[in-house]
Amino acid sequence: MASVATLTALAQNLVPNPSFEEYSQCPFAPGDFHTHVDYWETWQETPDFFHICSNDLEALAGVPENAWGYQWPITGDGYAAVYTYVEFFENGREYMAAQLEEALVAGNEYYMMFYASMYDGGSKDLRWCANSNIGMRFFKDPDFDAFPPDANPLQPDNFAHLNYSEVLDDYTNWTLIEGWFTADDDYNWVAIGNFFTDDQTEIIILNDEDACSGIYYIENVCVASSPEECDYLLFANANRPMISANLYPNPAAESVRFSLPESGLHNVDFYDIQGRLVKSIQNISSGYELNVSTFQKGVYVVRVFNNQYFTTIKLIIQ
Repeated sequence: MASVATLTALAQNLVPNPSFEEYSQCPFAPGDFHTHVDYWETWQETPDFFHICSNDLEALAGVPENAWGYQWPITGDGYAAVYTYVEFFENGREYMAAQLEEALVAGNEYYMMFYASMYDGGSKDLRWCANSNIGMRFFKDPDFDAFPPDANPLQPDNFAHLNYSEVLDDYTNWTLIEGWFTADDDYNWVAIGNFFTDDQTEIIILNDEDACSGIYYIENVCVASSPEECDYLLFANANRPMISANLYPNPAAESVRFSLPESGLHNVDFYDIQGRLVKSIQNISSGYELNVSTFQKGVYVVRVFNNQYFTTIKLIIQ
């Protein structure tokens, strides 16, 4: 009975494959989104698909490390990414789009949400920049296509049903972008990207070359009649402020000691480079010491969190 109730609740999200967990094959290159991710299409250029399964391929499409930097998924093992500004390509954009499970009903109100996180440089660090206008837009019976012979790429025209108008320059946390709108048509498709032209988009250049490639990871897309129907996609850590924490020694061989804020207790999860949970510890305080001599040598990602804060630390065990 419980599994039936869960499936019913999930079906109320009108966006199929909302966290990009369903795919035909593991990505090898970042631009494999349009050929590998189920139920999603490309309407301009080639959005990216990153997944933990790619780590074994030693390619550029893994999680948490990939071509554009380092980020963990909110749920599941993967996420997507889009170019949202390219200074050498006028109005150059990438758009990802999916047909809704059911068409919207004109006159009804709908809740919209998705998460975005700016890339942290990766192989594009010489063009690292942030931009405004990461958003969502609905369409009815569209005919956009990024590829010949039927190429008809979507062009930005300064309108979105949901738009983050500020410059999004947070590359550590996932930012929840959400809102409500009243459908004015029976829209049956949703797309994500920057729907505003270059002259309407604000940028912040974060490199020394005066160049700009804006790229954002995208996760957990939802369109529903109420926020409660999207709760299963919410990430409690996504909008928590960062915590000041450290591990020493690092690299380590025998043991590590935690340097944590003095107030409160903290939980700690250790993940290997394949994204597998290796060890979980609850309710520790500053000064806690952990024996790591039985851990396999390699790189680990350590998540430290409590009800208010979180951070991630890269630990090397020799």
